[in-house]
Amino acid sequence: MDIKIRKFEAKDIAQAVELCDEIREYHREILHGYFNPIDRNFEEQALLSTLGSEKSFAVVALHGDKLVGLLIANKKCAPYLEKPNVCHIGTLGITKEYRKQGIGKMLMKEFLAFCKQQNIQEVTLGVFNDNKNAYKFYEDYGFKPQEQKMSLKFD
Repeated sequence: MDIKIRKFEAKDIAQAVELCDEIREYHREILHGYFNPIDRNFEEQALLSTLGSEKSFAVVALHGDKLVGLLIANKKCAPYLEKPNVCHIGTLGITKEYRKQGIGKMLMKEFLAFCKQQNIQEVTLGVFNDNKNAYKFYEDYGFKPQEQKMSLKFD
């Protein structure tokens, strides 16, 4: 399969919103709700905000003209940390029919090269405990749980 990785561009917005919708619905399924359905206008604005931002890293995976993967991360300086150059992965998703074909690894390879070039000292991300496939994917890269987020829900 011929997959191309390149920077996220404005022309990718519509397909990226579709992928974000698929990712959201996947999380709604494994978490038995929790999230609202996607707000397409909000998602579009969030994606547009990454374009041209020096703090954002955004790449897509394409199979021909079809967007099949997306990775978005944001750099931040956390001066309260010993190693303050941090990058947070906010989105990493692959369309369902393209999962388990190495596309996530291709996106991560591009991202990790960026981190090395930018002297990033730590990468953070959030992954739900019930998202077993994603959890294993990140563990394979050496990510380790650092803290447990807890919640108390009221009916």
